[in-house]
Amino acid sequence: MIYAFILLFAGGMTLGGAWSFYRSKKPWWATLGLLVLGLVFIGISFWRLRTG
Repeated sequence: MIYAFILLFAGGMTLGGAWSFYRSKKPWWATLGLLVLGLVFIGISFWRLRTG
């Protein structure tokens, strides 16, 4: 359960980093990489919370 909340926090931070990369005109592949990584973290977090 704690692992899920840690992943949720990490996913939110990573999505925030992707938004920051987008706003500061970083390379598209770096922005896309952070976005995908953040969504994976949040997806795993929700899956862990639902399965217990």
